[in-house]
Amino acid sequence: MMSPCLGRCFFCAQPAVTNPPKSEWTGWTRVASLLEENPEVGLTRLCIGGTEPTTHPDFYRALKLANDHGFTEIELMTSGVPLAEPGEAQRWRKAGIQTIATPIYSADAAVHDAVTGMACHATLLRGLDAAKQAGIEVRLHTLALTETLAGLEALAALVQERWHHPLTLAPARPKDAVWSYAQQAPSLTAVAQALGALEPGAIQLTGWPDCLAPSHARGAAQVIDLYFRGQTRDYAETCIQCSGQPQCPGVVSALLQRDGSQGLSIL
Repeated sequence: MMSPCLGRCFFCAQPAVTNPPKSEWTGWTRVASLLEENPEVGLTRLCIGGTEPTTHPDFYRALKLANDHGFTEIELMTSGVPLAEPGEAQRWRKAGIQTIATPIYSADAAVHDAVTGMACHATLLRGLDAAKQAGIEVRLHTLALTETLAGLEALAALVQERWHHPLTLAPARPKDAVWSYAQQAPSLTAVAQALGALEPGAIQLTGWPDCLAPSHARGAAQVIDLYFRGQTRDYAETCIQCSGQPQCPGVVSALLQRDGSQGLSIL
């Protein structure tokens, strides 16, 4: 659902995301048409993503329609910040939300807030705790950024201990109009080195080639896995020789264009 995002993350924020014209917001007719088709299909699981679906004026209306049309498992991609409002977590759970997929960038408030461009770390943690207490499953992910790699171990420990699910690490999306991906995105080699310092299983991965840190499990909330697998990607010449290539999701094209086969290996 397209509507204004609450964050100001340096790798994403632009007027089209933080203040899109209302003509760009997802219209109710579109939302309703997708949900009303479900009785014929018979699905039970619904993933709701976008910018920040909770800012959409039809957010609760969409949840009610989803419940009315057979969706019994609802997973929401959200910044998590609105959950800090008293009673909001309970309202989400009552409306049918079972799982939230939320980004978190550091256990250190200063680092997280610098990435998001707003002082929200304490609010986020309070909201995530409220979600857990309301019976909502909390699934967290972070991005491989130069700013986040050094703090992965502490962040993974915080996530596991506080919300009882492993942290997922994903690659950032190239948005050249917003940030210099070629200059700022860490290489596969740098990501592998950071992961190599962690115990196997301390963190999960999504959106990466299978040869990157194979000792770490792959996994994420479904809406996040779909989101990062949707990045434009390709294979290097090295990949063609790999027996795992047919099943491998490949490499984000912007990384491949910049670094070639650096950091890739043959399984």
